[in-house]
Amino acid sequence: MPTVNDPQTIPFALHVATDDLPYADDFLGYPGVRLKVLLADVESACYVVRIRFAPGVQLPAHQHIGAVHAFTMSGEWSYLEYPDSPPNKAGSYLYEPPGSVHTLKVADHNTEETDAIFISYGAMVILDEEGNIIAVRDAATERADYVAALREQGKPVPRFIEGGTAKYADES
Repeated sequence: MPTVNDPQTIPFALHVATDDLPYADDFLGYPGVRLKVLLADVESACYVVRIRFAPGVQLPAHQHIGAVHAFTMSGEWSYLEYPDSPPNKAGSYLYEPPGSVHTLKVADHNTEETDAIFISYGAMVILDEEGNIIAVRDAATERADYVAALREQGKPVPRFIEGGTAKYADES
């Protein structure tokens, strides 16, 4: 019978020094969007990304199939569809319930990047101006596209946490 501290069955904990991971610049062709994956767990449909946005960046409208938790560390951003909701600033926590649809907009008056961490469950459905689905993002696509972008940009692929039996990714 395994014990609580048996690393063969349950790891003690997995650590990622987020400041040491490289950003994929202009991620997915969006200028001013720098992203790094901290966790990509396909089996539990969860991914965690840290994103830095240049002032004024606006992402396409999207719908989250699962819940999202967002922590803002610097800068300011909001959702265009919710003008009465307070903007997200350093120290803000935001909960997005499953099914929410919104357009992320970084404040034009920011003088530096906005830095946020997003914990997403399930898929994120990207929509065009008419509300048609143009892409679907999830743990598998975030992982694959992050690794591909880093390689294309000549950056090292770091060790980040992936799913299954929770272990470090080894892309070397």
